[in-house]
Amino acid sequence: MGELEIFELGMTLAKALGGDKEAIADIALLYRRHPEMFESFKDVVRTIERVIKDPDLIMKNPQFKKDNEILAAKKLNDKKMGDVVIKNDNGTNVIFHANKKKISEFKRLEEKLKADGKDAQPLHSDTSSHGRVVYQSTLSPAKYILSKNHKPKPKSSESKTDLEISNTKKRR
Repeated sequence: MGELEIFELGMTLAKALGGDKEAIADIALLYRRHPEMFESFKDVVRTIERVIKDPDLIMKNPQFKKDNEILAAKKLNDKKMGDVVIKNDNGTNVIFHANKKKISEFKRLEEKLKADGKDAQPLHSDTSSHGRVVYQSTLSPAKYILSKNHKPKPKSSESKTDLEISNTKKRR
């Protein structure tokens, strides 16, 4: 194990992952995976914090297609974007990927999101101040877009059985 860090997620990302507002990451491991992209451990931490606090784009991880993996991306400047992949592992959000890439990759992710979510419409376009475009499914009132088949995994403590037991106790 390396240096573990706990991060506070932005509300939209927390909802996409099932509600937990924190995520854990092994900073040393993430740095070792992409030393060419980061100057130091602090750079890894700064990148993760910028992406997860207010991501420009949230979607299912397009590389692995696992239900409990979410990719969050943010334009860091005119030339670079940051992306973070988080999985909900039995109620614990784990950041297992962080990277900086060319801004063209952000545009590719936007196009993939539009193609995968054919019902996706721009929620707002604030390109003058933040360069941010967020998409929302016309089928859902949610403030974020995911594939229309995405369903966050419930925390083990919130399973239907536990809720049924809790409701039964309240009725007595």
